[in-house]
Amino acid sequence: MFKSLVAAAILATIGCTAYADEPMTLEAVSAAAKDGIDFVDNDYISARQATNPDLLLLDVRTENEFNLGHIPGATWMARGVVEFQIAKTVRDADTEIIIYCKTGNRAALAKKALDAQGYRNVAAHQGFETWSEAGRPLENEIGTLQLIEGRNGN
Repeated sequence: MFKSLVAAAILATIGCTAYADEPMTLEAVSAAAKDGIDFVDNDYISARQATNPDLLLLDVRTENEFNLGHIPGATWMARGVVEFQIAKTVRDADTEIIIYCKTGNRAALAKKALDAQGYRNVAAHQGFETWSEAGRPLENEIGTLQLIEGRNGN
């Protein structure tokens, strides 16, 4: 009898699963990811790098994006595994971590995940695009570089 009740309860729960009428738009997904996040700017990263030698600047873009160019001093960790890999890298919940991606979506999601895991000093940056478009230095395996505007040549 007990097994029958458990089976009925499981079937009732499965039957109550709710789905949205339509999939979310890209804009809605982005807005939901960024909801509640106060993004830090370029000056904040520069100031924290200058004053905190233990800062973990975490790039959660793709490995290819990272290899093409990243903020100097950044460490790469794929967005899809941050939650699983961070504990191997960071054991102190008070370690200062600044996360960035291209435009802030992945950084926001990673920040929310780390907050939920108990990390207490995590910030999300506005995005690599804001860093590079501001003419800030970039780094890759070749060395340090800077994005410059194209010029019509004479």
